[in-house]
Amino acid sequence: MQQTAPHNLASNVSVRSTRDQHKGVPLEKSFRKSRQPKNGEDAERARFARLLWRAFPDANSENELAELAAMVLTSESRPVDKRTVRNWLRCENAPHFRYVIKVIALVGAEAVFQMIDPEVGE
Repeated sequence: MQQTAPHNLASNVSVRSTRDQHKGVPLEKSFRKSRQPKNGEDAERARFARLLWRAFPDANSENELAELAAMVLTSESRPVDKRTVRNWLRCENAPHFRYVIKVIALVGAEAVFQMIDPEVGE
């Protein structure tokens, strides 16, 4: 019995480029450009990471801090994973405002003034 090669559907499909419809403007978006954070966002993420370290001074490592923070910030309706906290510590992701407020409450009122004017605490 002779076997036949599987039929390649892609060879029968014709796809037109939309590049001509957009007057030569490339539609591709550079992944690197879209992943470059803005300077203001970098500073905010770094400030939050420092606040996390201040909120949990007993933590001796990033992993230990991630576990403690995840446990404290988790609520019944919104669990926080330790991986999420590690991303915050590495400034890869920005936290939701609800977590910023909780961490500020843990650190104290001084943290609010440092966020408004970073030179106050230095």
